[in-house]
Amino acid sequence: MKIYIQTDIEGVAGFCFFENRRSDTHENFAHRQRMYRLLTNEVNAAVKAAFDSGADEVIINDSHGSGYNIFFEELDPRCRIIHGRNFSGPEWLNLLDESTDAMVLVGMHAMGGTPCAITPHSLWKVNDGKLYLSEASMAAAIAGDKGVPTVFISGDDKITAEVAEKIPGIEKAVVKEALSPYMACSLIPSRACERIYEGVRRGIALRKTIAPYRIPSPVKLTLLDSANHCLPFTEQCPPCVCDTISEAFNQCEDQMEWCKRNTKLPDGFVFP
Repeated sequence: MKIYIQTDIEGVAGFCFFENRRSDTHENFAHRQRMYRLLTNEVNAAVKAAFDSGADEVIINDSHGSGYNIFFEELDPRCRIIHGRNFSGPEWLNLLDESTDAMVLVGMHAMGGTPCAITPHSLWKVNDGKLYLSEASMAAAIAGDKGVPTVFISGDDKITAEVAEKIPGIEKAVVKEALSPYMACSLIPSRACERIYEGVRRGIALRKTIAPYRIPSPVKLTLLDSANHCLPFTEQCPPCVCDTISEAFNQCEDQMEWCKRNTKLPDGFVFP
């Protein structure tokens, strides 16, 4: 059994603020390391649950920002992790294919414009606003194109509610109650990890009863956002019309400044 774990960081218990990469203070460095530690522990809980559920292959996608947020040397040595410069490989969800039995979402955040959600951003407008997707539900939809069910999500109460409404039967772990974009009432991290472990176990057990999340064809797609993720939002790319959400997503992303898909030779990029 093959399990794919898609990760972000804004949805972990204890996270309330966007990281500040312009600050070189010790306090900022320590805060970022602390958030990485919280994310690593939640991912570890999901990995353990997957292997305890009978998985023989687990792939983690370190998908936040720099793509280098997880202390991977502390993960179960049986898993593998995709990390490094995001959007420089072939896909957003690299190595996710039809052989995957289920996808798990850890540390997700709400879509842009969601009231009182922790650091909401990225609002995908589908078919002129007939449907809106977060990064979490977009990942589920891309997995759905491949016939892969999304069986679990963790994050605040806002993102888990959105995805649960779209995917009947999905298991969830609400690790914090969002009170404002920068304030939450969080579970203590050890309890959050317990809930993630339990929820991933239940989700994997139900994988054959949870339908893949599919967006009917044709799909018209654009991204609404702003430089600081604050309203008002504007279209970040011209709308793309395609047969599948995966094709539309790739076309939209290829128009973004940060996207360097299919980079094959060094082009001067320096981390971070």
